[in-house]
Amino acid sequence: MAGLALLAFAVSPAAASNRMFTSQKTALSGRDVYFFGGASLNVDCSSAGRDDVRVVSGPSHGNVKLVHDGVFTHYNKSNDRAKCNSHKVNGIKALYRSSPGFKGWDQVTISVHNGDAFKYVTNIKVE
Repeated sequence: MAGLALLAFAVSPAAASNRMFTSQKTALSGRDVYFFGGASLNVDCSSAGRDDVRVVSGPSHGNVKLVHDGVFTHYNKSNDRAKCNSHKVNGIKALYRSSPGFKGWDQVTISVHNGDAFKYVTNIKVE
């Protein structure tokens, strides 16, 4: 089964569908902040296929870019894919940038489908 590794979370999604995770980031106004990175990998660290990642709500005070790029995974030590954590693999990154001059709180929710479904809510404090 393909797994999902996140930069912000140490998660091994194998059991339940439609799980939700929440995180918080701090960003400087008008500058990109990296708030999500994921990749589905096979046990030999090769790609298990592209994840379907989509912004499902927000942000209210900026924008999000989804880019295919190298990411470091963070599989739990007990996961057979933990050895993949030591090098970049092809994955997808999500970057948030606030509107110029905005300061305050914003929020983004993304969905990830990789044979299972996950939602990630990120609360962003913009300074």
